[in-house]
Amino acid sequence: MTETSLRFLVVNAHPHDFTHYAGTVGIHTTLGDSVTVVVATSGALTHNEKLSDELKKPPEERDPAILNEPPDEYAAQKADELRKAAALFGVTDVRILDGPQPFLAQQNPHIIDQITDIVQEVRPHILINQSPYLLTGARKGLLSGYLEDDHIQTAFAVEKAQYYASTPRPGSTLAPHRIAASFYPGVYFPREDWDFAVDISDWFDKRVEAENLFKSQGHWEAWSDKRMEVTLGNHGWYSGTLYAEGFVQARTEILPKITLSPFTLRAAEESPKDHMERIVGSPKPD
Repeated sequence: MTETSLRFLVVNAHPHDFTHYAGTVGIHTTLGDSVTVVVATSGALTHNEKLSDELKKPPEERDPAILNEPPDEYAAQKADELRKAAALFGVTDVRILDGPQPFLAQQNPHIIDQITDIVQEVRPHILINQSPYLLTGARKGLLSGYLEDDHIQTAFAVEKAQYYASTPRPGSTLAPHRIAASFYPGVYFPREDWDFAVDISDWFDKRVEAENLFKSQGHWEAWSDKRMEVTLGNHGWYSGTLYAEGFVQARTEILPKITLSPFTLRAAEESPKDHMERIVGSPKPD
């Protein structure tokens, strides 16, 4: 391949799912790579914390405006939050499909067709997709077309779309395209199943900002900061850096030789003091 930049396609079940690997996306857009974000559903029936809180009140204390908010208005809010979050990481190509909730891939072939068309249009080198495995960490498990979970069903739809996009179809005007490599966000797997982690320490503040944008899910500043600290911080701590995002690779990659990341070499060569200072982000007092 002679191209100097990579094309990424990332597919999520719901708008907020993008944030699970947004720091990695930001690194790549900064390097000049292009990223297209696709969401299978609007998320209109997901994480409506405002409505949940209202329904827990006595009937006479409930706000009718919240109880009667049309799903389309809630979905529009989530779409706006996603676009603003994506923009923080240099992404402007955001596409929200019309998959219903709960989303079942086999009952919505038009979503599979839409993703197929996007694959053939964008022609990505790299796909970041929802995990298609039935059980957390079951990397050898079978793809599920039956478990009624929007995330797994989205993964199933994308797997089908990849196959269709790579196969010549009568009547199609788009050339077939095969995606070179696929990855799943590490949040869907136990840490010991990760293939690698990306150092996103320079993007931590943006991750907090993006998390805080999702007011539709009840987020606020203290929540967003704490959630990112305990998740990205935990991932970074066990990966040997300040903050990190983990990934599982769908298939074994063929390499011309064994290579080592500069982060791996640095960890082997630095002093214990330097290592401790790096993973906490501040110098050790004298």
